[in-house]
Amino acid sequence: MSSQTIPLYQKVSEKIIRHSLDNSITAVSQLGTKLHEKGFLFLKNQTISNYNFDFYCPTYKVAIEIDSYAHEFSDIYNLDAPKKLIISSLGITVLRYTDYQILTDMDEIIRTIKNHIKFHSKHTYIV
Repeated sequence: MSSQTIPLYQKVSEKIIRHSLDNSITAVSQLGTKLHEKGFLFLKNQTISNYNFDFYCPTYKVAIEIDSYAHEFSDIYNLDAPKKLIISSLGITVLRYTDYQILTDMDEIIRTIKNHIKFHSKHTYIV
């Protein structure tokens, strides 16, 4: 029986990368438009503690991250681990969606954002 080494990083064609980038840009644009139409006050392309987010709502401390094809690689996924710890320590909730989800099921995404904001705004404690 012969053994075969499977590389963690496999070369991806430029065509696949370009398709992913094009869809990612479209997804960000479509979500931004829909958030605005629904009256959500999210800021686009916000930097928080040296990390970039596609959208951020300072009122509710909710960030939205749109993951593209690149986040499927273990290198990129591992880079996100410290980000998750730091951002959660600031009390910020990150809602993550893939560009595919945004392009195919926008209504569900808007529902989850609305429910998250509704639930967490009711459970805010002021000391």
